[in-house]
Order: sequence, then C-alpha cells, then structure tokens
Amino acid sequence: MTSDATRGLHGYLVDRLGRMIASGELTTGARIVPEELTEQFGASRPVVREALRVLEAKGMVRPRPKIGTRVLPMRQWNLLDRDVIRWRVAGPDGPRQLDELSDLRTAVEVHAARRCAAYAAPEQVAELRAACDAMAAAATARDHTAFTTADVEFHTTLLAASGNAMFRHFTEPFAAFLTAREDLRTLPDQVDPGVVESHRRLVAAIESHDGDGAAAIAHSLIEAARAEVAARLP
Repeated sequence: MTSDATRGLHGYLVDRLGRMIASGELTTGARIVPEELTEQFGASRPVVREALRVLEAKGMVRPRPKIGTRVLPMRQWNLLDRDVIRWRVAGPDGPRQLDELSDLRTAVEVHAARRCAAYAAPEQVAELRAACDAMAAAATARDHTAFTTADVEFHTTLLAASGNAMFRHFTEPFAAFLTAREDLRTLPDQVDPGVVESHRRLVAAIESHDGDGAAAIAHSLIEAARAEVAARLP
C-alpha cells in the first residue's frame, strides 16, 4: 500500500469511527478491538493504532491496560473540535449540536462585535467589507460553497478584530457551524439579500465605533441563522 493510500485509509478510519461513536452506534463503554478493525477495514495495525490515537486526542476513546480501548462518554469529548462537531451534526444529535453552537456564538460573537467597534484596525474593517462583497457575489451566483467560504472569512475576521486573543480559539467551532448549514442543505436555494445587507450594516456599525449597534446586529444575525437551520432541518 502506498503512503498516499495509507493516509487515505487512516483518514477514512478516523472519520468512520468518529461517526459511529457520535451516532451512538458505538456506545459509551463499548470496547474497540484493533484486530477486528484490521480485519474489517483491511488496514494495517499501525494505521489502526494511529486512528485510535487521533480519537483519543479528541477525548472520544481511551486505551486501558488489560481492558482495551473503550468509548468515553460525551462529557469527555473535545466538543469544540471541528471533527467532533461535524460528526455530531451528522448524527441524531445534530439539532442539539447546532442549537448549542448558536448559544455559544451568542455568548462570544455578540461581545466580539461590540469589541470590534473599539479595537478593529482599518485593514480589518476592509477585510470584513471584502468578505461581504464575496458573499454578495456568491449569493447572486447561487454558489453555496463560495458563500459559506466568504461567511466563514467574515466571522473569522470578526473574532480576530475583537482584540481578544481568546476569541480566536472559537474560530473553528464557529466555522464548523457555518459549514454545517451547507452540508445539511439548510441554506435556501437563493440567499436572502437581507442577510448580506445585515453583514454590511454590522461592518458600518463597527467602522463608526457603535458598539451597541454592532452587538445588536450580530445577535440578530446569529438568531436568524438559528431559525433558518431549525426551519429547514429534516
């Protein structure tokens, strides 16, 4: 097996096991036997061991001497890990996961928007405006992938421009939420132009140093996204 094929099988194995755990197919306390995975997936022992190490780093499994590798309860998972979020969103826990992420965005991003009004540098405001332009172009073209990419760029810049270094650590989970809307097909066929306009109004509030206004617009954007997902989930 080539090194590329090995990496591909390793990635597949991590993803498959992660989904099985997140969906409850592998329940808390379930024993994972490497030899069985080797036979089931045709993977070498080193590939299986490395895949289990990745899941261990995410808090989903733990190897124990004489007991083997066991699935850990969800409270021990790294719930901010982008893969863990993706696996939970794809499983029966998806609606709850998305609602929890919306709550987290409300707690962090609204305050980040308020701080941006005080701390954002001119070049960061320009980056926010450029992301709005990219969102508008993607919406016109009905290109959901490009729209999501621009949306992620906007909110990533927003967190960075807040002046709070800790907020940057929420970049990946928030990006996972925005990406999940596309993956779950909860984005409408035609993006409402009002969504892009709301982002532009947020940039204008930041540029004019209107912290209260920026916070209010950020809050309305998050709640609109929450409602959109809830309404369109199967």
